[in-house]
Amino acid sequence: MRKCAWLATGSGLGFVALLLACQGNGARSAESRRHELAPAASLPAAPVPALDEAGPAMDLLASHALWHLYRNRDGLVIPFGGEGFRKYSQEYSNPWRGQRTIDEHVGRTLGSKTATLRFPWDAETGEAILCVRVHGGSAGKKLTVRLNGKPIKNATLESGWRQVLLSVPAKVLVRGENTLALAVAKKGAVFDSVEILPTQPLHTGWGFPRPTPVAKVRAAGKSVDGLTGFDRMWLPLEVPQDAWLLVDTSVAKRARIKIAVAAEGRFAQALVDEVQEAGVRQRRLSLAKFSGKLVALDFSAPEGDVDWVAPRILLPKVAVRPRPAPAKNFILFIADALRADKLPMYAESRVRVPNIAKAAAKNGFAFTSTQAASPSSPPSHASIQSGCVPRKHGILGDKSKVTPNTPMVSAILAKAGVATLFVGDAGFAMNRLKPVSTWSEFHMPSKEGKGGDCAAVVQRILDFADQQAGKRFFAAAVAFEAHTAYVYHPGTTEHYYDGAFDPEIGKRPDGVQLTAIVKGKLKMTPGRWAQLRGLYDGEVEHLDGCFGKLMAGLAARGLAENTPVVLLADHGEGFLEHGSMGHAYGQYAELTNVPLVWFVPGLEGGRKIPTVVGHVDVVPTIVDMMGLAPDSRVQGESLLPMLLRQGPWVPRVQPSEYGRSYALRSRGLHYTVDYGGKETLYDIVADPSEKSDVKDKRPLALRYFRDLAGIYLAHRAAWRAPTWGTLNNHRAGFAAATREP
Repeated sequence: MRKCAWLATGSGLGFVALLLACQGNGARSAESRRHELAPAASLPAAPVPALDEAGPAMDLLASHALWHLYRNRDGLVIPFGGEGFRKYSQEYSNPWRGQRTIDEHVGRTLGSKTATLRFPWDAETGEAILCVRVHGGSAGKKLTVRLNGKPIKNATLESGWRQVLLSVPAKVLVRGENTLALAVAKKGAVFDSVEILPTQPLHTGWGFPRPTPVAKVRAAGKSVDGLTGFDRMWLPLEVPQDAWLLVDTSVAKRARIKIAVAAEGRFAQALVDEVQEAGVRQRRLSLAKFSGKLVALDFSAPEGDVDWVAPRILLPKVAVRPRPAPAKNFILFIADALRADKLPMYAESRVRVPNIAKAAAKNGFAFTSTQAASPSSPPSHASIQSGCVPRKHGILGDKSKVTPNTPMVSAILAKAGVATLFVGDAGFAMNRLKPVSTWSEFHMPSKEGKGGDCAAVVQRILDFADQQAGKRFFAAAVAFEAHTAYVYHPGTTEHYYDGAFDPEIGKRPDGVQLTAIVKGKLKMTPGRWAQLRGLYDGEVEHLDGCFGKLMAGLAARGLAENTPVVLLADHGEGFLEHGSMGHAYGQYAELTNVPLVWFVPGLEGGRKIPTVVGHVDVVPTIVDMMGLAPDSRVQGESLLPMLLRQGPWVPRVQPSEYGRSYALRSRGLHYTVDYGGKETLYDIVADPSEKSDVKDKRPLALRYFRDLAGIYLAHRAAWRAPTWGTLNNHRAGFAAATREP
């Protein structure tokens, strides 16, 4: 291996201290205030219940890319050899290329002239040292570094690996989020890592860090995978209900071990703070106190070295219903532009939906945190039909075309011998999916002279069922209620508006009126608002009537017991909550928080499931319920295990996107990024209408979503939930697919 040369710039006592530390003369640094634990004693040990080793879990080893890594306690390390650096790179156009191994060091090529990294800092803000480990490839390249917009001295690179040490003046680093810009005048430099340290004596050498914290370690005489090589690691995570943290600590020589948890804005609570002699110790630690909270989980070894083996979070065992027999038939019933808060499973609502409510109480499972794939019809319908995110199926906006070889539920089922029907007036979205779909019949009632009412949609489904004469069938239907135009239904609309009908709104307002309202050309009075909202709510009740006819029709034909139905919306609808009407104007909750209710014969329903799910999970669930093999191209995963498990699930985070905008949703938080890159963060528990941006008040939450956004932007088109896990909870397939060292 070529001997690494040193290239140092800057001066001052901090730099001298660094040199002394590199020569092995540094003393251990004092722990910064952020590592101080609450003065209360450690949590008392709790009896360990029977844990569900085979059930939902959070694999903290497979999720190693989500850990923030430190050497010398406060020295943040950003290695580019693995996928962990993605946490700090949220650029929409990825400037980084693939991994490269040069002289035994694994790095990544900067494929453009500039890259921006955003990282958290909560240590001292005095003078600091920035170490950039970079291979220029050829001599003479200029490295330019800016920190929080302020230039740090430039450096000239030579061929071979260099450790470029740059002095950071006091007060350039800030507590909270920081921005680091790296620029190389000529493309092609390979970066091994960046390390940021306070200028204080260090207790270890200054070698290249590991590309990832995962390595083979010895535990109880066996070679196993563990987290190792760093003094301290922490990650933000959402704690499942009644969860337990399991980890084995392996120590070759005496070491002090700390495991702590800190909820946002609170002192860290010690779970473990003790000295361990040589050997392996199993630790089973209750996280019940933190159930449902977003926390920072911290592993550290202030003295000595520790290998962290098999870290994971498990749930207690609960009853699991038997898997039902494969469904013979299936109906996918999509209500266009239906707001979740109009159904009683989601919010208190004045809208009468007795048929949906009755069916939900009998065998319905309502997912109360469902993220639409997009706030617009074409991308969302494509995701509902394919089980893929827009970046994968190619329909990112309203003019895109579907990507060839995109899996479609109609094609998957038709290949298995199932007759397939599409019926609905959503041609704007569905016609563009025809090249990759396989429909036995494709109908648009309004173009066939049968009007755009959901009654015609339901009748076509029942006619199709009759035609199959006992053979398996699948029907995908789109009811245009409650999309514009909001149609007046005599005897129904009066339940919500019984006044005189102002002609400016009329009995069939459409996009013309909505646009006029937004532009201020149509002045809205309380009466006009009441009329407009009454028409929309009447559409929802009318939809319920159609749903009731569908369920009654299935029962009359003897199909109710072997034909599950799923009711969902492609997106919601806005009424000036955020300055616009209709949809496709942003990633707000009124557009992306959609209903998703599964009606499964033979399963006792009436359940609300708060786990975050998305449109991409619909196709794999249908295929699973019908007893067919999954399609490996589908990105979502089956929700059937959640329906069968009579207890909590592990937290999930789901994305949505529209053009260059995107959003990530957890159970209690919604992070959005608009076309210009502006971030917002909403607490959707305290503020369901999303009126207050809390990103400046919730630094841990902001960092959590920035971490996940970096992973999402880099890998969204390739993601496979069955083998990769979710954005916040990775499985082994993620590292294997990204070829981490």
